[in-house]
Amino acid sequence: MGDKMEKILLKTATYTFIISFSLLLVLIPRTELTTDVNGMSSSEAYTYPEYFLMLLRYSIIITFIGVISCFLIKYYKGIKAKKRL
Repeated sequence: MGDKMEKILLKTATYTFIISFSLLLVLIPRTELTTDVNGMSSSEAYTYPEYFLMLLRYSIIITFIGVISCFLIKYYKGIKAKKRL
């Protein structure tokens, strides 16, 4: 059972990271529009290394949440199945 669980968690981590990074790359803009007290707007762009590190950080956090959720679901289903026997 441990080898199967490891395989499932590894697949979950891989796919969650790839999907979250891709979605964040599309959904989070590299430029940010800020407005000051006087109503003047200015545009601020992240540098590419800063932008990709931000996306990487968010993707890793989402991946950890996904793997922990998957583990807890599989663990709970395993306990529930053992109680039925």
